[in-house]
Amino acid sequence: MKKKIPKILCILPIRSGSKEVKNKNILNFRGNPLSYYAITVAIKSKIFDKIIIATDSKKYVHIIKKFTKNKKVEFFIRSKKSASDNAQTELVVKEVLKKFNSFDNTFLMQVTSPFINKNDLKLALTKFKKEKLDSLFSCYLTKKFFWINRNNVLNPINYNFKKRPMRQKHKKTMVENGAFYIFKNSKFHKYNNRLFGKIGSFIMPKERSIEIDSLADFRNSNKN
Repeated sequence: MKKKIPKILCILPIRSGSKEVKNKNILNFRGNPLSYYAITVAIKSKIFDKIIIATDSKKYVHIIKKFTKNKKVEFFIRSKKSASDNAQTELVVKEVLKKFNSFDNTFLMQVTSPFINKNDLKLALTKFKKEKLDSLFSCYLTKKFFWINRNNVLNPINYNFKKRPMRQKHKKTMVENGAFYIFKNSKFHKYNNRLFGKIGSFIMPKERSIEIDSLADFRNSNKN
């Protein structure tokens, strides 16, 4: 009896109601709409059985269709509730999985991470399978010292300022870069969260971990 090969779904949520930068997901970034890069990488990776672009805008569908002529790509019109300003991304994931319920694992990708490449996705999937993980997040490493302000009281998060370590010897901290997450669909329904169970990480270079969220991000990254 042949072993079942898990079916993999890719979900790319694209909301039209961005407040800080209006329509940022379709704004020109290095000659293409910002969403072009992550979607194209998903297609080129060839690891997905289905790629779902979950948007609330028919205008976005029209624009994105021009560069997604691939039989594995399908558009999903998300609800107003899941596209609202305060809605967590998990809500649109639940909507998509309700319709596309025959898949085993899901990649949740963010189109605001344009510097990701196909090998990031392929190697992350290999790690997810090899380590038998339940969920995984992409990240980069930093040696910076972090502090938090709680009730106007400052406290360090990842070091002891009374025994300040040499930067070279300071243990690196993982920073979620938001590029993608992988999770088992069966357990997502249990936890209603993208991260759960045995969690793993996939480390990317900092330069490929840049998120484009503000006008400053557009200006600075377009210069490079």
